[in-house]
Amino acid sequence: MKYVAAYLLAQMGGKESPSEADVKAVLASVSAEVDDDKLKSFFAAIDGKDVAELIKEGQAKLASVPSGGGGGGGGGGGGGGGGAAAAAPEPEPEEEEEEEAMDFDLFD
Repeated sequence: MKYVAAYLLAQMGGKESPSEADVKAVLASVSAEVDDDKLKSFFAAIDGKDVAELIKEGQAKLASVPSGGGGGGGGGGGGGGGGAAAAAPEPEPEEEEEEEAMDFDLFD
């Protein structure tokens, strides 16, 4: 996805047909890593195709994907009145978890 976005940004920046170097420059400007195999695969997939036409085809495919949500849930009932409130138990302290390093790239 990041290669598509970088390609389109380079195209919007004035490059009619951005090269691999142009896409790499866009990604380098935001310190994103480049997987040369994935980049070459992306360029092979779009070789000889009109990007505007590819976008139209993608939009047509997305039109058939259901994207509506169900209705929201009902509200909770009102609390009953009267009666003495029971003493709330004291919450147990939560142990803090150490942050683990994520071994993935959000944009791959």
